[in-house]
Amino acid sequence: MHRCEHRGAGKYSATMPDATFVLPETKLIARLMLEHEDRAEIKSIVHDGNLLNVKSIASEDKIFDYAFNRLSTISDDLKKILISGDDNDARYINLISHLTYDRLFREFVEEVYFERKQSHAPITDFDIMSFFERKGHEDEDVKNWKDSTLNRLRTRYSRILFAAGLTKSSMKSRETTTPYISSSTISKLIAEGLGDYITITLGLL
Repeated sequence: MHRCEHRGAGKYSATMPDATFVLPETKLIARLMLEHEDRAEIKSIVHDGNLLNVKSIASEDKIFDYAFNRLSTISDDLKKILISGDDNDARYINLISHLTYDRLFREFVEEVYFERKQSHAPITDFDIMSFFERKGHEDEDVKNWKDSTLNRLRTRYSRILFAAGLTKSSMKSRETTTPYISSSTISKLIAEGLGDYITITLGLL
């Protein structure tokens, strides 16, 4: 099993919001992070302009906090690729920020996506729910999560893989696929010590 260096929160978390992979909003927050150093100032700009297009402050807080925290785990150079790179590269850097920040999602990609990709097998609902069951045996917090929480994460993980171009579908039998990522982005990720993340997602290196 291939393991990557973890850069984000140490505990398993189920806080991933529904709109976590939306690219325009992610680019917006990344751009603000390059222009302003203060988190509170960035959050105020987002709130005052309703830049996330949400109806409640609670939803805004959840989306902003998760996006800001995960984008904080990648370099400014990678943020610039996310903002200005072509669609495939931008989506891929967006994915990398999820992997570097969210331990549970990263382990899902390591243990389920990577293994299925290597064996040329689709990812099924059973595969995903079996992963959560294994984690429940290892971690008391995951063990105590409700079925509704696990089903929500199953849906969100599947949507991220599809949105990032790593699967051909987000539902039922999810056949893995490999998006084209530019050589310059691959080289930059390797230079920043993120080669293992390329391996578990693209099967390269």
